Amino acid sequence: MTTPSSWSIPKEFEDLIVTIRAGRIWKGLRNDTKRQALDDRMDQILSMSGSYLWNIEDQFKAAIQAGVAEDDWKPNLSLYIRILWAHIYTAARFCSAGYKDRLVVELMLLHGTGSMTCVGDDNQTIVASMANRVLWTDMPFFAEDMVYFWNLEFASMSRWQRRNVHYFLATVAGGNIVSDKLCAVGILVLREAFETPREMGSDNSEDSEDESRTIQDLTILDLLGSAELWMLKARDPIIRLSANNFSDYPPEIGRLGPLAQEAGVPDNGGFSQGRLDFWRHRFHGIVRSMYPERDGRIPQQRWPDSYLMGVHSRGREGI
Repeated sequence: MTTPSSWSIPKEFEDLIVTIRAGRIWKGLRNDTKRQALDDRMDQILSMSGSYLWNIEDQFKAAIQAGVAEDDWKPNLSLYIRILWAHIYTAARFCSAGYKDRLVVELMLLHGTGSMTCVGDDNQTIVASMANRVLWTDMPFFAEDMVYFWNLEFASMSRWQRRNVHYFLATVAGGNIVSDKLCAVGILVLREAFETPREMGSDNSEDSEDESRTIQDLTILDLLGSAELWMLKARDPIIRLSANNFSDYPPEIGRLGPLAQEAGVPDNGGFSQGRLDFWRHRFHGIVRSMYPERDGRIPQQRWPDSYLMGVHSRGREGI
């Protein structure tokens, strides 16, 4: 099986981002965002996002109006887009619970602006695109970079950081922002939580970062919070993609885990009704074993956390 064309990124784009990620500037930018998120300085984080967006649009329009060849400006512009995604991802990982929804809304507003365009010298409207992905309709490289961060950092995160990230991503996917591709991250989470043999673990385990931890070291309870968010917040796209047997994913993303293979779940390299039924069965079984007082019931609340915090603080007043 080969990587679908929808996931292919030009080599010159990839070479540039690989070089930057290995350098001190990348680490410094992410550390700055981390500090701001831990201090709840969301206004500063969003102001920096705005600076990146302004820079992206300004570079695009300047290149078009100067008649610069695409090969000369697209790789550099792709870099700024991916720095923006790293900035938003890092903020989502480290911000406190009350601020995650601001990031979701900002991403929804960006997506809602539609195509970024510029009128050239010939009076023709040029639409900004990267590797056949339109800014901002297709959110170029967003899903790909979220998969990258999964592979890089998922195991080493603390549980609350993991929940932060996947609250953000599952909510974005549930809001129908590049949900077909972004649900690739959901497959990865659900495969590791429900399709891979693991110890149950404990609710009392120390919740801390550990750079030496690997994904094989994680327990079911290390993963359950993230998996529950994908089953809940991204429920609608997951049901739709499963009903349509959607499988436009690289093989390393879409493949089945060992437990699903043993159960005879059809392997189509992505979503299927059989796979969704297996996830539900495993999810309900884990909930029953861990929380017998729920009688197998799982939460159905999909309101944003920030809304629920406000409701809980007000009691019933105003509802």
